[in-house]
Amino acid sequence: MLSIDIYTCYSVAGLGALIGLGLIGMIRTDQPRVTYALTLFRWSLMCFAVMLLVQFSPSRLRPEILKLVIGFAGSGVALLGWSFRQLNGRRTPPVLGFVVTASVGLTLWLVGAFGSDQQYVQTIGVLFCLLSLGLAIDQGLITISSSKLKGSDLALLVAAAEFALNWVIVAVWAFAVPGPYHAHWLHMPEWLMPVTGLSFALLPLTVAAAVLVTINDRLSQQLRARALSDDLTGALSRRGLRELGERMVALHTSQASVLAVLMIDLDFFSSVNDRYGHTVGDDVLRHVTQVLREHLREDALLARYGGEELSVLLPVRSRAEAQAVAERLRESVEFSPWEARSGTVRVTISVGISFHGAATTLQDDLARAEVCLDEAKRMGRNRVVAGDRER
Repeated sequence: MLSIDIYTCYSVAGLGALIGLGLIGMIRTDQPRVTYALTLFRWSLMCFAVMLLVQFSPSRLRPEILKLVIGFAGSGVALLGWSFRQLNGRRTPPVLGFVVTASVGLTLWLVGAFGSDQQYVQTIGVLFCLLSLGLAIDQGLITISSSKLKGSDLALLVAAAEFALNWVIVAVWAFAVPGPYHAHWLHMPEWLMPVTGLSFALLPLTVAAAVLVTINDRLSQQLRARALSDDLTGALSRRGLRELGERMVALHTSQASVLAVLMIDLDFFSSVNDRYGHTVGDDVLRHVTQVLREHLREDALLARYGGEELSVLLPVRSRAEAQAVAERLRESVEFSPWEARSGTVRVTISVGISFHGAATTLQDDLARAEVCLDEAKRMGRNRVVAGDRER
């Protein structure tokens, strides 16, 4: 049987919390939600850092000092649950979060001070069981709902599940088997003692490392998304169109479906800027982009090609369907004016359509769509012109 010193595990947990604080301090972000979550993680780790008191406490006072430490540990676990919810976009009202966190710590301190040893051990088992089950269930829901399973999320789920199972056994044992009780207040089967001690020792550092990996991964994804999107409209940038568009072209080259390429231009957009100013012009461009997005299927790619020009890559079943979609987009913009403070701004669009062929590249398709767009402008604007499928 593995022999383990529980007091040492408490001290290691406190030291791991200090290291974790250093790791989390390395993270830099300008996102309010993530900043809020990091603040909660720091407070959680500070609660765990109190465990270092065990290392410096006299032997005769350790049982009482441990009651103080365990109260902070309980609040730390409550803060962990709140932190992960915040990090994953599952908002917890601040008042509720503070009440739960404070209640856990106060309950452990009050029962430890005024209750019997049996009541205290049972309270530890019940509270840590409920907290760990909440962590595991929440992390499980996050993992299941994730569109892409990440290693860090799976590692957190496994750690949370192990922690929860551990404390379910402890809670049952606390009611099924009365004393004698250890001075470190962990009352459980002897075979579980090493696992519990190690889980306490490694929890703060494991959490800090997982948070560091998770946040860095998400920040990298957001930076990439920003690089592929247009700051003004939120549509793809030209770079994003090139990267994602090439993939779509490669996919549809090997399929029987048709890939339509639309080039869209806002008619007389310079006059909007001249009359209302560039701020209103930006608002109008954002508005038109949103109207187009609302009338396109999810499998379409919408990009800002440059200035007031937009482009769409649209998988369709036939040339006629592509023209029908383009006409619907044109009508949607025409009948959706932008309501500015200075008045109603009405805009229309011209659309040129080309169709991807086996012998053409995306750049060829865009160039041919632009030729069709120029033809629509020459014909009086606010119209759709489609070219041949292949050349």
